[in-house]
Amino acid sequence: MIKKLAKQIPYEARLSATFLLIGVIWLLVSDHFALALFKNESMLVKVFLYKEWVFVIMCTVVIFFLTKHLIKKINKANAKAKKHENLQTEFIKNISHELRTPMNAIIGFSELTMSLENTDDEIKEYLKIIEKSSKELLTVVTDLIDTSLLTSGTMTLNNSNFEIQPFIKSVYSYFYPVMNENVRLVLSHQEVPDNYQINSDEEKLRRVFHNLINNAIKYTYKGKIQIGFELSQTEITFFVEDTGVGIKQDLHKNLFKKFKQIEIERLNRSGGSGLGLSICKEMIELLNGKIWLESLPGKGSTFFFSIPVQ
Repeated sequence: MIKKLAKQIPYEARLSATFLLIGVIWLLVSDHFALALFKNESMLVKVFLYKEWVFVIMCTVVIFFLTKHLIKKINKANAKAKKHENLQTEFIKNISHELRTPMNAIIGFSELTMSLENTDDEIKEYLKIIEKSSKELLTVVTDLIDTSLLTSGTMTLNNSNFEIQPFIKSVYSYFYPVMNENVRLVLSHQEVPDNYQINSDEEKLRRVFHNLINNAIKYTYKGKIQIGFELSQTEITFFVEDTGVGIKQDLHKNLFKKFKQIEIERLNRSGGSGLGLSICKEMIELLNGKIWLESLPGKGSTFFFSIPVQ
């Protein structure tokens, strides 16, 4: 009964009462009271000794129960956070499937319809808009999903051995048909041993390349975009170089932060989630690598990202 009633009293009130009790005990057995009550010197020594031990024991008990209470609250908060994290992960997986499936169908059937010989030119133009919009929407959704996975720490690596030359050529082949009229895509070749392989997450490297090349296309109106890699004994460094508008030096420090758009004046301002470069940075760091840039206004930009060679 007493225990049940005690639980109804707030913990802070109980703790305050405990400290008050310690204060009363301390006051009752203080030096002045002890000197007034006891004249025997040996008795005074014992009283002072017991007084100190009582104080130490009471403080230890209070600290013990306070620590126990705090640990219980921390464990409860951790369990709640873990539950929230699991729910968030499941939500991300479900929403990823639910959104990607219809959007991939839209893109696929748009491309199929455009390939028909009897499709009217005007309808073809509308289908191009549908395809472009669908791809943009898919990019935004993918950015949001990747950011959520990276923030929650639930993104995993799928490392495997793959050849570097076919990988870089596949990136080039993907973007070559979609380049702007006045911009050409150039593949920089470096001689490497035949069938040379690296061990890393190929899809995440491809994702970083796609983000960087898409950015280069947005801000390059004429000239070229060059992609390639340089190999050393300890690491491999990829790069995306463009002859675009460039980036002011004072914007470099915030460039890889979430939702930070580059403040560049353009005639046709392109949209985006503002997450692409932050995703690149976090993915490369997940691969134990680093990413950086060299850029000046009007001189173009070069983005580098390197990973260890294993």
